[in-house]
Amino acid sequence: MLFTSDSRVVLVSASVERFLGRPRREFLGRTVKEIFTRDSALGALVLDGFQLRNPIAQSEVESSNTKRVQVSLDFIQEKGSPIGALLTLRDKESVRRIKDEFEISRQMSLSGRTTRGVAHEVKNPINAIVLHLQLLQSKLQQIDPDTRRHIDIIGNEIHRLDRVVQILVDFTRPRDLHLEELDLRRLLEDVIMLATPDTEQHGVTVKRSLGTEPLGVKVDPDRMKEAFLNVIINGMQAMPNGGTLSISARRDEESVVTEIRDQGIGIPHDLQEKIFELYFTTRKGGSGIGLAQTYQALQWHYGSIDFETVEGQGTIFRLRLPVAEIRAGSNGGSGRAVAPSVTAPNSSVGRNRILGLPDRV
Repeated sequence: MLFTSDSRVVLVSASVERFLGRPRREFLGRTVKEIFTRDSALGALVLDGFQLRNPIAQSEVESSNTKRVQVSLDFIQEKGSPIGALLTLRDKESVRRIKDEFEISRQMSLSGRTTRGVAHEVKNPINAIVLHLQLLQSKLQQIDPDTRRHIDIIGNEIHRLDRVVQILVDFTRPRDLHLEELDLRRLLEDVIMLATPDTEQHGVTVKRSLGTEPLGVKVDPDRMKEAFLNVIINGMQAMPNGGTLSISARRDEESVVTEIRDQGIGIPHDLQEKIFELYFTTRKGGSGIGLAQTYQALQWHYGSIDFETVEGQGTIFRLRLPVAEIRAGSNGGSGRAVAPSVTAPNSSVGRNRILGLPDRV
């Protein structure tokens, strides 16, 4: 928020408008005393700063809606005379979440380079072991049942190890994205249809609320179908006794937001920071790959995924994608328009540069 020398507002950003929950027209031309009150720690801090003409160097307080807020106040001068003030508000939780996303992306990028090298080194001895095991079997004309059982176990475990290594290689390998402009509602309907046999078998009812207006996005349909399907399956598996899985989609400013809400057991607090990690799973027989793939796919598309959860009540996964206008003849209409393919590296910063987008942090 930009103030004049007499503490009247002349500029309010859209984010401040959303942050304070009031339209900009209510702020413009008003003084700081007409906007903030001493009823909250935020208001008291800002008013004291203006009254005493003391700059605020990024202090953290709680706003009236219980959000943790980072506040900074700078007084602007020209040739020694005061000409105004700049008040900056930051949502502490959003700052933390962005830092977490950046750290996860950094870790995925680093681990990708490492695991590709390790996987390559592991694949060679695996292939050699398989070859020599086959040669050994061919040389042993008469094999007693007990020896046969041991050889079969060795063979099965080698093939299982090979599958694990291959999954790791596939996860860390840069992909080509075949971007298309389409209506996200249609893509979600396709995903729901794919999941229907499993949801019906598990006694899960899917409730959809996708609105009536097109929700234009520019995505790789196959990657995004897989991403949404992973979250739907995760929600279904969180309800072992059945329940309702609610899927909604809406436009929010420059994003298309999809929410997938289950009535499951929720995510324990001590596990919440790990759920997007590769191979992390709490389900017996689970691979620990699905949510990691979803996180990766959203990063490739300059989107994000977060969640809210209450143990014993369920979880809401929230997937955000940038808005794209659907042109005539695109997949959102009667035809199909395919954008040029681009390579999606594991580093989000590198991906942004390839797509011509600004770096996220």
